[in-house]
Amino acid sequence: MILSVLILTATTLNQIACRRLEDISNEVSNNPEENLSFSSGEWVKISNPPVPVMTKKFGAHMELHCEAMGSPPPTIQWYKSNRRITENEVFETNSIMRNAAIAQVSSRLVINYLLPRHQDVYRCVAEAGTKVDTAATKLIVTDGREMNFTQLLSAKILGAYHLPRVTFWATTYMDVIGNDVTLPCKFVGNPRPSVIWLDSNSKVIEQSEKFSLSQEGELRIRSLEWTDMGAYVCALENSVGEDSIETFLYPLQGSK
Repeated sequence: MILSVLILTATTLNQIACRRLEDISNEVSNNPEENLSFSSGEWVKISNPPVPVMTKKFGAHMELHCEAMGSPPPTIQWYKSNRRITENEVFETNSIMRNAAIAQVSSRLVINYLLPRHQDVYRCVAEAGTKVDTAATKLIVTDGREMNFTQLLSAKILGAYHLPRVTFWATTYMDVIGNDVTLPCKFVGNPRPSVIWLDSNSKVIEQSEKFSLSQEGELRIRSLEWTDMGAYVCALENSVGEDSIETFLYPLQGSK
């Protein structure tokens, strides 16, 4: 089966880039107390927090979404009470101008079958260098009784096949020309989905001296160039279904 993916419309790359830059500029300027700018060092802000309260029935599928932006590019972790339940790595780079990079990142917390034990307070924690921002959600699970391991196994809940979902990615990533960049595409899915990346021309990216793909879904681009600007798509597929996300990569001129 050919993966269905997001394809750029007739809108030019420059128009898209200007819109992405404007979005981030607006978020930064809306924080007058910190008066953040692209050159102000470390900063992070949750720009789209998860809903404050979510109520779902026993056995339902549930997803929480959180979006943050910052410099250096932030990572997002999810906590259940005070216990971290995700492992999203910090962005890797060879940059000597680390804080020049700016990113807007998104994360999903996916629970495929809700049980009473899942009822709790969940926190989205965004970190960029030493800066941290948080947002909380209270998850309420109605109806149903708790199930032990044997019951989960006999009900075929454990090990059940489910749709692939991207759980951590950058919607926009900006870095200085000449730096190496890593675009994340963390995912869940059973069976384990296949992962491909497509460039701004919708062509599948192959391993090369310029591009490399990790087992965790990351796309690594060596020595960023102006011609690398564009929308990159990470696409997942397994026997149950498909998912895809888009990252817009914008190369920046270094400070003189």
